[in-house]
Amino acid sequence: MSDNSTPSPSPAHIVGEGYDFQAIRTSLNGNNAPPHFVIHELGVIKGVCLGLMWNPLAESDPCEVWVGKKGDLPKWGAKLAETKGPLPVYVRREEGGKWFFIGLHEVTGTTVESAELWRRIKPPTITGISRVVFMKRC
Repeated sequence: MSDNSTPSPSPAHIVGEGYDFQAIRTSLNGNNAPPHFVIHELGVIKGVCLGLMWNPLAESDPCEVWVGKKGDLPKWGAKLAETKGPLPVYVRREEGGKWFFIGLHEVTGTTVESAELWRRIKPPTITGISRVVFMKRC
C-alpha cells in the first residue's frame, strides 16, 4: 500500500452492538466499492467486516482474516496486511444478519505460506485462500 497512514479509529459504535453494513460504511466514510470485507476510501483501509461463514476465526484473539483468491481480494489482503494502527472490526455471525462491532484491532502479522493456507481450507464454502492476516485487539 502506498499510503500506510494511520486510519481514524473513531467509529461512533458500541462494542457488542449490531449495525447494518451501510451504517458502518457511512460512519467510516468508506467508498461504495468492493471488496466489502474492507471499508476503504481512496485506497486506505478504514475498517474490516468479516462474515463468520468465510472467516470462522474472526472473533478469536488473535483474529484471523482469511483472504480469498478471486478478483481484487488478494490485492486488498496485501493492503490490509500492511496497514498500521487500529482498525474497527465488525463480525456478521449469520448470513444476512447485523454486523457486530467487536472493537479496535491492529494487524500483527500475515502469512501466504501454502501449508498454512491449506490448513484453513473448508470445502465447500472455503476453497481458496490467498493470505491470512492476523489481528489483535487493541
